[in-house]
Amino acid sequence: MAHDHGDWMKELGNSVDLVEKMPSPRFVKTHLPWELLPKQIEVVQPKVRVPIVYVARNPKDMCVSYYHYCLLIHNMKGSFEDFCELFLKGKAPIGPIWSHILGFWRRRHQPNILFLKYEDMKKDQAGAIRKAAQFLNKTLTEEEIQKLAEHLSFNNMRQNPAVNLEPIISRKMGPEFLKNNDIRFIRKGQVGDYKNYMSEELIKRFDKWTEENLRGTGLTFE
Repeated sequence: MAHDHGDWMKELGNSVDLVEKMPSPRFVKTHLPWELLPKQIEVVQPKVRVPIVYVARNPKDMCVSYYHYCLLIHNMKGSFEDFCELFLKGKAPIGPIWSHILGFWRRRHQPNILFLKYEDMKKDQAGAIRKAAQFLNKTLTEEEIQKLAEHLSFNNMRQNPAVNLEPIISRKMGPEFLKNNDIRFIRKGQVGDYKNYMSEELIKRFDKWTEENLRGTGLTFE
């Protein structure tokens, strides 16, 4: 088990080196905002096209999910209400969310960007797979789409140790942690779970904050 955060990060290795060693075609997951991505992604030509699939989520559910992530991965202390205050002020560890989301939303018509909403993916996973396949120039039969939808179902992903970050969590927290705790990286995946955590007053604050930041952009969330 890593003794502190620094040791743990060393054990994980340098992510840039790991990506550079990956064979092509590569799949890279990142939380970086548009401004911090490599400038090469702005070059849209057939031979150098870098496709980006961006997934946005209702900020209320995002806040709940991120709160539990910070409890598990960063050993964060503090109440959910305190975390919401940081989130609303753009001071949560992830930083301001609207500049991040809108950075990709404003570029959604670029041929190398596919902008998806988590809520739409939950409603119609097969439809999201079709969109992604078309975007990536992949031809899938209806049978393959249904098999993928089953494989990628939330329940299956929750049982997948790699997706659930079990090896990483065991290294960070110790092998007994997952046996003795119900906390998991893949948690509920529900739309509207924020209602189980937020008061009516807090929901109204989030809705007003969302409306103020999205006014005139054309982007909406359920």
